[in-house]
Amino acid sequence: MTIHYTPKTFLRQTSNCMLQSCFNRIGALHDIPWSELSEHRIDVVYDGWQQLPDAQRLEIERGFEEAEALANEEGLKALIEEGQFHGLDLAAELEPFSNFRDKALHVWLTHPRVFEVAGTINHAHSLPMRYWKHRGGMPLAQPDVTPEGIERFRTAISAYFRNNEGRGHHCTVDAYLRVNRYHYFFAYPDDYADTYLGHDEHGHFIRRPQRPAFEVVFLFDPVDGTFDVYAQGGKVVHESLQTIFTRTLLREELPPESAATPPYQLNVLKTREFLAAAKDRDPEDGVEEVQIRKLRLSVLGLAKRRIVLEADPEGGPSAIYNMIDECLNRQNLPDALFNVTFAQLHFRFVHTGQGRQRTLTFDVSHPNSSNLKSCRNEQLRLIGEKYLRRWNIDCA
Repeated sequence: MTIHYTPKTFLRQTSNCMLQSCFNRIGALHDIPWSELSEHRIDVVYDGWQQLPDAQRLEIERGFEEAEALANEEGLKALIEEGQFHGLDLAAELEPFSNFRDKALHVWLTHPRVFEVAGTINHAHSLPMRYWKHRGGMPLAQPDVTPEGIERFRTAISAYFRNNEGRGHHCTVDAYLRVNRYHYFFAYPDDYADTYLGHDEHGHFIRRPQRPAFEVVFLFDPVDGTFDVYAQGGKVVHESLQTIFTRTLLREELPPESAATPPYQLNVLKTREFLAAAKDRDPEDGVEEVQIRKLRLSVLGLAKRRIVLEADPEGGPSAIYNMIDECLNRQNLPDALFNVTFAQLHFRFVHTGQGRQRTLTFDVSHPNSSNLKSCRNEQLRLIGEKYLRRWNIDCA
C-alpha cells in the first residue's frame, strides 16, 4: 500500500506530547507553550518547524516520513517483531500510546535501531511485484553472513554491474535475519552519474554532480530452499544475481531450475476440486475460509486472448466457479483449452473477539511472481506459503 505523507496531516494525527519529545530530540521549538496548546491545533508547530535551520528541519522531516510509513497495523507488527530480536517487549511498551503515529515515533526516539530495521523490511515489502523473481530448488544451507562473506558478496555485485552496465563502482550491503529463518540482503550499488539541481544550506541554487544508489534485494529461505530477488532488469540480470548469491554466500553453484516446472502451477485452481483440497487446513492456523477472488484464463493457441473473472467477495468459496459455469461456453472452451495464469486468493481467519478480523489477500502469477512476500505480517505470510505448497500451487 502506498503511504501518502503530508506534514500537516501527520502533525494533526500525532499527540502534542509526542511532538514535543520529537522536537526536544533535536533541541528545537522550546519557545512553544506546549502545555497550553490544544491538541491538533498545529499551525504554530508547523510554522516553527518550517523556520528551523535546514539541518534540523530535514532531520525531523525524515523521522516523520519514516514513522508515517510504519504508522499502521502491519508497520506496528514489524516494529514489535523486530523488537523481539533485541529482547524488547514492544507490544507492552507501546500499549499506553493511543495512535499508530505516537507508537512509531516512540520507537524512533527510544529504539532507533529497531525503528531503522523495521522500516527497511517494511520498505522491501512495498516494492513493485513485477521486479520480484521467485524460484525454488536452492541449497538448504545457511548463508555466510560473516563480514568476510558479506564482503565477497558486495565485491561480486559491484564487479557485475561495473563490467556489464558501467555502474556499481561502489556498493553497500546490509543483511537482516527475520523470525530466525528469512535472510534479507539489501544491496545498494551506485547508479550512473547525474546532476542534482537544488539549493544549498544557504539557499543558493546549485548544480551538484551526484551518483545515487539503486536497490537490489535478496530474500532467501534455507528451510524450504526458496529464493526471491528484486532487481530491475531481465532474465539475464536475475540469473546472474542468483548465481552471485549462491557462489559467494552459500559457496555452491546455482542448481538448475527445470523450465518444465515453473514454481507456481495455477491449473489446480481450474475446477471445483480445489475447494476440497483447500479444506486441508490445520486448526491451529485459524483459517476460517479460503476464496479465490480473481482468475485470469489464457486460451491455448491464442496467447493474446485472456478471460478475467472477478468473483463477488461476499459470494463464498464457490463464487468464482459459479462464474466459470455461467460465463464460459464449455463446449467451445473445455478445461483442456485454457490455462490459469493469475489468481488472487483471500484467506479469512477465525475472529478472536479482539480488534478486526484478520484477513490475507495476495496475488500469484504464472510462472514465478507473487506479492505474498509483500505481506508485512510474517506469521500470515508463513501460513500463506504453507498452503500454497500443500495445495500444490507452489511447486518450487
